[in-house]
Amino acid sequence: MLDRVKLLSVLHILNDGYQASFLLLLPFIAKDLNINLTQIGTLGTFLYGFEIIFALPAGYLNERLNGLKVLILSMALYGLSYLLLTFSPSFIFLILIFSLAGIGFAIFHPIAFALLAKWSHKDTLGRSMGDFMALGDLGRIGLSTVIAFLAVQIGWRSASFLYSLVIFLFFMLAFSFLRKKSPEKHQAHKDAQDRVSYRDLLKNKKFVLATIAGLFDCAASTSLFVFLPFLLISKHINPAILGLFTGAYFVGNLIGKTTIGRLSDKLGSAKMFIYAEIFMALFIFLLTMTSSMVLIIIFSIILGALTKGTSPARTTMAIEATSHHKTYEKSISLFAFIATFGTAASPLLYGRIGDVFGITTAFYAAAGVALLAALPAAAFIFTKNDADR
Repeated sequence: MLDRVKLLSVLHILNDGYQASFLLLLPFIAKDLNINLTQIGTLGTFLYGFEIIFALPAGYLNERLNGLKVLILSMALYGLSYLLLTFSPSFIFLILIFSLAGIGFAIFHPIAFALLAKWSHKDTLGRSMGDFMALGDLGRIGLSTVIAFLAVQIGWRSASFLYSLVIFLFFMLAFSFLRKKSPEKHQAHKDAQDRVSYRDLLKNKKFVLATIAGLFDCAASTSLFVFLPFLLISKHINPAILGLFTGAYFVGNLIGKTTIGRLSDKLGSAKMFIYAEIFMALFIFLLTMTSSMVLIIIFSIILGALTKGTSPARTTMAIEATSHHKTYEKSISLFAFIATFGTAASPLLYGRIGDVFGITTAFYAAAGVALLAALPAAAFIFTKNDADR
């Protein structure tokens, strides 16, 4: 089991690092191919939109197949996307590439979180989720910082090609590791899953509230990183050092997930979620108003902690609402399916707002959505679990 957890952790580092690196190439791609913010938002929607389509199938694949094997195969998809990106001639071709990458990234988190939930103790679930999610930020910090530097030094096409070679190497190593392991037995767990339907989950008021909170949270927080480089460029930050500021944002991601995950176990996941959303809105405003490089770095770290620190809290809320069924695959996949509508729609929405009203207005809109996310989380606190009725 320990070996499988380590493999899952490595896959998470690579998945999140490569997804973030895709987004950090966008300013360089936009300049070279002459595409606007609305088109950038469209690419972000295609990159995240497949999380909606594949959230439920990912849960099914995890129930019926070896979840780790599916995650390893997803590496091949986004590795191929990086290879194709090297030769991209136009915006239309970029849509196809971002769609392929989106499929690879989309199936990872529903399966990975379900596996981790099965392997974690209930009393330390928030900590386990937070620590695991923080591993993804190690990939974001390291891989996105490096690719920004490479894009300046050797061009974004060459940087993309190098990243495709690296991921295919990891793919072969991971697949070789998995072939040496015996298949995981989970018939009893699968039978328990079969007894609970998606309709049953949607009748669970506490689960629905957690999902609505997750929907608004994803809409508020996920797309910030898509447009953060453009906000910084509007403040006349040198593109060559964008990786420094996005790296600070990712350091905040890591701090937020580990800290808020632990506090969720002590104070309650919903309470921590509400606090994080309120302060997220505040620091979005502060980030957009300052031009000081020192303050931008500080606010990027804090905002990074708040935007991604909500991830373990919202996921723990969904698991807590259905823990009496132990329907981890179905509950997490359904939660991801609904919540990811916010992830998929927000890049297009904020991109359009940015083109029409300016990039700072797009960030103000995100702050407002963050405050909306706190409302269903407050209702979650006062709603009884189905098992307690």
